Amino acid sequence: MANKEQVKVLQPDKTEDKAAQDKKNQALTKAKKPQAQAAQPKKRRFTFFSDIIGELRKVVWPTRQETIRLTLIVIGLCVVMGIVLGAVDYGFSELVAKVLLGGK
Repeated sequence: MANKEQVKVLQPDKTEDKAAQDKKNQALTKAKKPQAQAAQPKKRRFTFFSDIIGELRKVVWPTRQETIRLTLIVIGLCVVMGIVLGAVDYGFSELVAKVLLGGK
């Protein structure tokens, strides 16, 4: 049989575990915000919307001509890419029909 000293060595020391938990708890309480800031969420909501309005006033909006020109460029690119992708799709479908399906 093992004597009492050997049994104590094999069991973990609970005072060390408790000390580690106390250090973690202290770190968590330091990381928490003070109670005074808990009353500010309502104020933050209203300042958030006023900040949005302030930022939108700083935006340089495009002129009507710039908007029309950029819209036409986007539409033109979409048409060109549609034609290219359609041609690639048609080419692959013909290739598959002739090679794999035996020339239907």
